[in-house]
Amino acid sequence: MSKAEPQKSDATPTGWREAASRLIASGTGEKFTLANSLTLARILMVPLLVMFLLEGSPPAQYFAAGLFVMAAFTDWLDGHLARTRDQITPLGEILDPVADKLLIVAALIPLVSLGKVDAWVVGILLGRELLVTAFRAVALRRGLVVPAGFLGKIKMGLEVTAIFFLILSIFPPLGTILIWAAMIAAVVSAVDYFRQIARAISE
Repeated sequence: MSKAEPQKSDATPTGWREAASRLIASGTGEKFTLANSLTLARILMVPLLVMFLLEGSPPAQYFAAGLFVMAAFTDWLDGHLARTRDQITPLGEILDPVADKLLIVAALIPLVSLGKVDAWVVGILLGRELLVTAFRAVALRRGLVVPAGFLGKIKMGLEVTAIFFLILSIFPPLGTILIWAAMIAAVVSAVDYFRQIARAISE
C-alpha cells in the first residue's frame, strides 16, 4: 500500500476562516457523501460509549463493547465507500481522523478510571493525538490536507483490538500487550506524520 502524502489545495488559504469554509463547502450539497455521514454517526456514538463504560455493570460493558465494535466498523466502511465510489473529499479526510480520535479517547479515559489500563500509557497515546492534530492544523493553514497514513492505520487497528479486550476483560495480559504495541506504533507513526508535514511545508 502506498504511503499517503500531504495534498496541496489549488490555492493556499490565508487563514482559518478560508480553510474552514473550503472544507465545509467540500462536504455540503452533492458532495456530502454517505462516507461522511457514517463518520458523523461515529462521532454521535461517542457519548453513548462513555455512558455505558462508566456505568460499569457487566451488561453495560457488553453493550459498550458492541457499540465500540460498531463504531470501529464504520471507520473501515466509510473509508471503503469513499475509495470505491471515488467520493474522497477534503472534509472527509479531516473529519475521519477526528472521529477516530474521539472514539479512542472516549474508550481509553473510562478504562483508566476503571483500572483496566495504565494512565501513563493513555497519556502517551493522547499526547500523540494532540501533537498530530496540532501539526495537521498548521498544515491546513498552509493549504495542505494530510490523510491518515499506513502506520496510523496499524496504530488504530491495534488500539481497537486492545480496547475491545480491555472492555470485556478477556485475557487481560493480551489487552495490555496490544495497548503497549499501539503506543509504540503511535510514536512511530507520529514521527512519520511530522516528517511528511515538514517536508511538504518546506517545498
